[in-house]
Amino acid sequence: MLLPRILSAIVMVILFVCAVFVLEKSSFILAMGGVVLLAGWEWARLSGFKSPLARLSFVVIVGAFCFLIYDQNAQKTILYIAPLLWLAALYWVVSYPSLKLWQYKVARLLFGLLVLTTTWSSLAVLKETHNFVAWVLLLMGLIWGADSGAYFSGKAFGKNKLAPHVSPGKSWEGVIGGLVFTQIGLAVYSCLVAFSITQWGTLAFIGLITVAVSVLGDLTESLFKRHESLKDSSRLIPGHGGVMDRVDSLTAAAPIFVLLLSVFGWL
Repeated sequence: MLLPRILSAIVMVILFVCAVFVLEKSSFILAMGGVVLLAGWEWARLSGFKSPLARLSFVVIVGAFCFLIYDQNAQKTILYIAPLLWLAALYWVVSYPSLKLWQYKVARLLFGLLVLTTTWSSLAVLKETHNFVAWVLLLMGLIWGADSGAYFSGKAFGKNKLAPHVSPGKSWEGVIGGLVFTQIGLAVYSCLVAFSITQWGTLAFIGLITVAVSVLGDLTESLFKRHESLKDSSRLIPGHGGVMDRVDSLTAAAPIFVLLLSVFGWL
């Protein structure tokens, strides 16, 4: 099981590097659209739809919605929905296992449609920027750094469960460790690029919110999987589960990250 996991990880890294450093704008947007459609196939399953036809229908709807907002202004506008989506997700996670609207299949499908399209839109908007490579690497660094920091600090100090009914393995100590680790990384980055104190403070705030929301993205997918009694969103990626298992944090972090960059005038 370890070998397929390692090989899959290598392939994913190669694909990520190609997407960021090689693909032109249109190719990148189409490639990210493909990832979103695969995630949509899995999201329909997380929403309680097992029929291939029903899941395919949802994929078509996601694709059609992305096509409708292909214009950059529309992509930027839809990002303002993201804070409302993740506030709703926070309410669901905190109140679980009480059934608070999300148990309805239509509610989960609508939530997924908006989550996936805001994710795709945020990456498309980011691709338009002159500093695309720096921003996307910073975004992924925040997600991966938070995950790594949370893992090690959780292993070492984790005692207080973050959301025991949703994801028993996560602790408050792990989350704090992830936040501290990423803030250290942002401090180093700010020094390397000679940011002013104001710029550093702004980036630190953006990083703090982005990391916090990335944790929520992970918890939200865990909630839906637990409700459907699923271990993974699919078995598409050997040793890693499905696409949603790999991008759950990204679906929450990317729209918020890009929206905050835009609000602060950095895009």
